[in-house]
Amino acid sequence: MRNSIAAVLLLSAALSYPQEAPEVIRLPAAEITEQKDTTEYVTQETMERENSSDLWEALRNVPGVVRDGGGGMRNESNFTLRGLDEKLMPVFIDGVPMSSPYRGNTDYARFLTADLEDIEIQKGYSSMLLGPNTFGGAVIMRTAKPKKPFEALLKTGVEFDGAGKVGAGSSTFGLGMKQKLFYGKAMVQFRDVDHYRLSGKFTPYEGNPQGKGERLFSDSRDIKLTALAGWTPIDPVAVNVVYTLQDADKGVSPQETLGLPGTPTYDIWTLWRRQSVSADAGYTVERFYGKVLFAFDKFDNTLSHNYRAPSTYDDYGLGVHLEGGYSFNTWNTLKAAFIFKQDGHRNEKDLTEGGRGATLDIKENTYALGAEYTVNPWKPLTFTAGLGFDYFQPAAFWSINTIPESDGAAMFSAQAGVFYDITDNHEVHVTFAKKNHMPTMWVRYSSPESGPDIPPNPDLKPEEAYHYEVGYKGHLDFAVHQYFSPLIDITGAVYYSSLVNMLAEENRGGVILRVNADKTAYYGFETGLTARFNRYVGLGGALAINQYKIIYNAAGLRALGNYPAATGSVYIVGYPFVNFKPRPLSTMELLFGMEGAGERYSSNAVLPAYTLFHLRLRFEINEYLSVASGVENLFDADYVLNNSALPMPGRSFYCTVTARY
Repeated sequence: MRNSIAAVLLLSAALSYPQEAPEVIRLPAAEITEQKDTTEYVTQETMERENSSDLWEALRNVPGVVRDGGGGMRNESNFTLRGLDEKLMPVFIDGVPMSSPYRGNTDYARFLTADLEDIEIQKGYSSMLLGPNTFGGAVIMRTAKPKKPFEALLKTGVEFDGAGKVGAGSSTFGLGMKQKLFYGKAMVQFRDVDHYRLSGKFTPYEGNPQGKGERLFSDSRDIKLTALAGWTPIDPVAVNVVYTLQDADKGVSPQETLGLPGTPTYDIWTLWRRQSVSADAGYTVERFYGKVLFAFDKFDNTLSHNYRAPSTYDDYGLGVHLEGGYSFNTWNTLKAAFIFKQDGHRNEKDLTEGGRGATLDIKENTYALGAEYTVNPWKPLTFTAGLGFDYFQPAAFWSINTIPESDGAAMFSAQAGVFYDITDNHEVHVTFAKKNHMPTMWVRYSSPESGPDIPPNPDLKPEEAYHYEVGYKGHLDFAVHQYFSPLIDITGAVYYSSLVNMLAEENRGGVILRVNADKTAYYGFETGLTARFNRYVGLGGALAINQYKIIYNAAGLRALGNYPAATGSVYIVGYPFVNFKPRPLSTMELLFGMEGAGERYSSNAVLPAYTLFHLRLRFEINEYLSVASGVENLFDADYVLNNSALPMPGRSFYCTVTARY
């Protein structure tokens, strides 16, 4: 049943309580900040308690996020946000947009997250200062800076499959220092996955090379190096530099589940490497701030096949971001930004019997202006407004085929919001945002080599989205008794997104063309809750009701893929020994949670709803040492996230030891 609701998700919103119980337990009220936005956050603490080691895992419990992938021909793990996929929203690391200008997607399971402070998720109504192509919002990762004169981190973990065999291991090592005028930090993360084991309930197709037990080709290795440094030569000036290197090896991904006769086709990632560097300088006085950011990101990857010659993609993005803001008074603020970004792509293939050659070499520039104005004429009421202008311009183009280059395009965006503080602890908002997106190079310059029987169409126009949202966030505090004094933080939003001029494939007399034609509306409801009833028990969860309406579809589709009618989560956390004097017991937290999703369509098939259960235990032995362990997929559920991929892992066990100074 498509509308079945799978409740679940595991949030770790455990709140600190003092060791000595007062007569009535109270926590500070939720902070309603002066910065009015609709951003959601995933903190490093949440990632650790949810056993999330990469971006794909870290976003799984955010309302509106639906994970996709986990296999398929390209073996990529992606996600959608309110129905919009990763091609329609940028992902940033410290202000650097992660470049994949040719295909527009990447593999977010490769983005290790132990070095992050937090992850910001902006949906639809996102900052105009971020730059172009924030069609469906933005995902922003912020690297954690050192906070102490000297700090060190050593974290190591091991994972066992359902049969008790070691399936994966991971290690993280970091050193940092913070002085009055400068700081520095370096961190290395390593993850080695030998395999994962399928659920015992998995039944292979007849003739499928994949049998029960260990998942074929599920091995992967990831390494991430992060280095950052900062300098404050004089008090209002700060300079920061951040460098990241991500390198991965992934197993092949045959299409066993399609039941195709003959030898399965598969891909091998012989190269997956991303490097990014950013340098920024900021100046801040009482009413004014200004900053400049220089950014460069390079993504090299080679995809080899057992059915044709390999292809090598060399993508990069570079740019400069100028931003400033001025507060005219306590209730009147203006911010503005100018962004220049160049995207480049070079595609290589084996063109002759003895060598390689380029088939495509593209450079494209985007110039963007953005401005935001905030006015607070009356203490409870805040108005925000933003305008944006993006100009897309081809810079250089060469193709082995006779393909014309794209024309330039001008894109306008705008948004506005009204935020009203009912009380100090309760806020409601109404927002609107119009955003744009330029189709990727791959769809504009497709050829028989990159898309069967689809001629290139470089004349595609920008796609457009109109986002509407009504939301609430607040804090409830019921001081009843020391054994029952609920403290509740809650958020909720109703949204509607109208998408027009969307990319489509249209059959014109037997020839398939890509055109700006499709119109779709996404709408739904999202809510998140965290609560602490007393010193011993907490509860929380998230729920998203997802709906859509196909207004026009050039291919005649009646259902959209990877969009379950509901996703959700619920958790309960307990502190059973909070009054015990031995510290490891007194700081123990036990979490039991569920996560899941309803039915979804994928590759013309209906994927069943699923519900997963998890059990996690964490000890803080002292301020320097902690131990975490748990069981993922406790009841060994058999589930899939993509019809062209085998099921996801069955039951597994993990243990992690973390030492901090």
